[in-house]
Amino acid sequence: MLGEDYKVVKHNFLINAKSKYKYSLNELKLICHLIANILPTDTNLETKKVSMRDLNFIVANSNNYSKIGKELEVLRKLETKSIQLPNGYIVNWFSCLKYENGFIEYAFDTRLKEFLLNLNSNFTSYYLTNVLNLKSAYSIRIFELLFQLKDKGYRTIFLNDLRECLGIPNSYSNKDIRRLIQNVQKDLQLHTTIQFEFKIVKKGRVFHKVEFIIKNNKKVKGVSYCVANNTTATIKPKA
Repeated sequence: MLGEDYKVVKHNFLINAKSKYKYSLNELKLICHLIANILPTDTNLETKKVSMRDLNFIVANSNNYSKIGKELEVLRKLETKSIQLPNGYIVNWFSCLKYENGFIEYAFDTRLKEFLLNLNSNFTSYYLTNVLNLKSAYSIRIFELLFQLKDKGYRTIFLNDLRECLGIPNSYSNKDIRRLIQNVQKDLQLHTTIQFEFKIVKKGRVFHKVEFIIKNNKKVKGVSYCVANNTTATIKPKA
């Protein structure tokens, strides 16, 4: 179903969103899959169905029901995760989300319409194939944050904001955060259309911000290429 022509298109508010939740890798991949299933001709966030097999949660002719069970747990957890919109509304990603007979039936909350449907400005668009083989939720989130400013070529993110965007535990030390970014760096270079260099800037002995230099990657087998569409600046520190 979801081949190289399918794009994930999000308003930059969603790209930059901070969350009190820690999303799992499969939760983020599922959200990306279902966003990519929105058609340019759609006028509303209608109820749709998609096959679990098409989502690559199980391989063809597989009877791995334990794996299906794990993915159904992903659905149950997603039902409880919400987003605070700029107007103050707190909404769930989905107004309905259920599994039945090998299919997921779902509908995005209608209040997300202006952030997912018929976007003409202040959005980021990338091919779904960029995130399908990434190995961590951190990789997906950093990919989106950097792809948004791909044309600009750099992005600075203050450490507190990076923690909130990625759901990094407070227990992570400076060494842990550096290792996390290094792992993402390798993951993106292997599996996406961009790569990056980074520098961690300290204030005293404490990590203060991360400066990313964003570059085009060599052609990666099975990954489609497209240009980002955005007008958003770097994430700024809290007042």
